[in-house]
Amino acid sequence: MSIETDSTRIEAGLEVVIADEVYIARDGDILGREGTVAPKFFSMIPTVSRQHAIIHKDKGNWYIEVPESVANVTKLDGVEVVRGKRHLLLGEHILKMSDKCVIKLRV
Repeated sequence: MSIETDSTRIEAGLEVVIADEVYIARDGDILGREGTVAPKFFSMIPTVSRQHAIIHKDKGNWYIEVPESVANVTKLDGVEVVRGKRHLLLGEHILKMSDKCVIKLRV
């Protein structure tokens, strides 16, 4: 029998799926050309902003937020994302960051 405490518990992150690669994002991670998750991939796409989307975790729920500074349209499951607002993630989602960049997010 093992006892798990808050300091020893390993929490799963949000999966960011790009082609055949899976990256694990944590609270506060950033998707974009100068982000913290797969920056090499995003750096090759000039239509993706430097800090295009922020991953948040709050009270056990995962969210994505597109900063107001992002110029191009970003869509989550085909619906335009309201900038500066957190959008709840449940299950699997398609994030279209530009016409040249579509990725999956999995909770």
